[in-house]
Amino acid sequence: FKMNEKQVIIAKMLELQHLFEKQPDGISQKVVLKIKQAIGKLASNKTAAIDISAQVRPISRFIRDEMLEHDYNLTLEQRTLLFDLEGKAQDIENKFQTAADWILF
Repeated sequence: FKMNEKQVIIAKMLELQHLFEKQPDGISQKVVLKIKQAIGKLASNKTAAIDISAQVRPISRFIRDEMLEHDYNLTLEQRTLLFDLEGKAQDIENKFQTAADWILF
């Protein structure tokens, strides 16, 4: 049985959420909340696979903004998972982009 793209992304988001939940600071808690909201949107059937990266991008941006603004350092595990999540979302977006290009021409 093969997990669909949305489930893969949700699994990675849950992993990332779990890593941030271990840290009690305010920034980590805000990140957890952002991830939970995104998972909620993805889990609802309203989000098409093509929109997955639109759910991942705000989390990435938020984490990076917080890191810059507050001199916040991610653990290696968090950073690796974030890059992995972004990469996966980008792959999915590219795949659908290619499919859309085929449909147009």
